[in-house]
Formats: sequence, C-alpha cells, structure tokens
Amino acid sequence: MAYCAKADLVERFGAAELAQLTDETAAHTSADTEIAAVCDEASSLIDGYVAGRYATPLNPAPPMVKSWACAIARQRLWKDRALPESAVANAYEDALRALREVAKGALRLPSAAGVQPAQVGGIASTAPTLIFDTTGLL
Repeated sequence: MAYCAKADLVERFGAAELAQLTDETAAHTSADTEIAAVCDEASSLIDGYVAGRYATPLNPAPPMVKSWACAIARQRLWKDRALPESAVANAYEDALRALREVAKGALRLPSAAGVQPAQVGGIASTAPTLIFDTTGLL
C-alpha cells in the first residue's frame, strides 16, 4: 500500500514540476510508472522505519505519513538535481529525521481518530502463586 500517489504529488507540488522531472522529452506529461515507483519506494522506506513499533502497512495512515511519503517521493524524482540546501532536500531530511524519531519511540503516530496507539513491545513476566512465606505455609 503506497502512502502517496500521483494525485497527492500533483496537489502538493504541481503537475508542471512532475512533468519536468519525469518527461525527459518534452516536459508536458508526467510518467505515471516512474511516479508510482517512487511512491512505492517512499512507502517501503517508511515501513522500514516504523515496522519495529507499528503493524505495516499503516492503515489508515496518518496525514503526517502521507506528507513524509510525498517529501521522500519528490526527492527521489529530483534525483541528484536537488541542491543540498533546497526545499526539496530539506523536506526529505525532515521526513527522515521524523522517521528516525518514530523508530526510536520518541515520536508516536496517532491513529486516524487522533488517539495514540497502544505501546508496542515491552517485557511481560509471570510468576507462580506463592505457597510458602518466611513463616511457613500461606
């Protein structure tokens, strides 16, 4: 399940930018297969970061995840054309930084209702019922 799609990228960045990045000939139409591929790559990267804390794919995915996926997909489309200090590179780095925080547990993903999910992981133990104490039988 991809966390972003072509429509999300068009809404955020415009059809003209997508066409320029994917149509190597005339820059009039975007290449849907390339866009779908980078959206899938972005989603896989996100799943890799959050899989230790959340069941993947995230369904429904919080809006922040869609934002991260769009930033990652856009950077992948820009390839090496994005300057390190550009908005494209900054948004990509911000997304990765947030994903690292999710992986560490410092940032939690809200559910679709805005409620924090239950803590995943932890330690559980069981012990038998005491039969003896220091004075004898209980």
